[in-house]
Amino acid sequence: MSLTYFLIDILTLAGPLILSFDKKVAFASKWKYFLPAILIPAFIYILWDTIFVRLGIWKFNPEFLSSGRILKLPWEEILFFICIPYACLFIYECLRVYSPGTGSKVVAIIFGWILVLVCVAAIFFYWDRIYTAVTALLLMVTLINHLTATRGNYLSHVFISWGIALIPMAIVNGLLTALPILIYDDTNNSGIRLGTIPIEDFFYNLLFMLWMIWIFEYFRQKPMHKAAAQAKVNY
Repeated sequence: MSLTYFLIDILTLAGPLILSFDKKVAFASKWKYFLPAILIPAFIYILWDTIFVRLGIWKFNPEFLSSGRILKLPWEEILFFICIPYACLFIYECLRVYSPGTGSKVVAIIFGWILVLVCVAAIFFYWDRIYTAVTALLLMVTLINHLTATRGNYLSHVFISWGIALIPMAIVNGLLTALPILIYDDTNNSGIRLGTIPIEDFFYNLLFMLWMIWIFEYFRQKPMHKAAAQAKVNY
């Protein structure tokens, strides 16, 4: 039994959690928005994770885990889907509050369509690699939805936040794959790695951030939409 994975989770969460009480960002006070934004995608990712473990696409090294299991996943893995998204969403909100003018909507839209093409290429060349194909397909559909339905709103902040989050993500995922706590079957991914991290992990993270931030903004803006609708009725 080891608490290694648990400590990685907690250390990842610690900084953003402490800074959540900063008066300007006041992230802790936005729990009504960030709780569903984190928990809904986390539920989907936990199911995805469970299926992939059963299929042998990846597995966990018991040497670095406690004995607890939920849905046949280490409970530290469940915690991972709370701690990491919280940190990523905190980065997004800090960027939005402290630097609202950062980024260009036009550049973000162009970058988004480039990523769509990358996803199409990944599906074409790695259609028989389950992790690569599934991640690319879901990311492609999600990006197209954001680029059309939301017309690229807040995408620049998403992409910049993702870029910032890649630094701690590389450290965390680097530890998970180097120790290794998480072991991948490379016959189910492209085999392309940055260090010890499968390249798919970076897009897996972006997909979660897109879902999470869309839900976060939906719940944040919902009261404003209701107020606008009520104002029209009163008028």
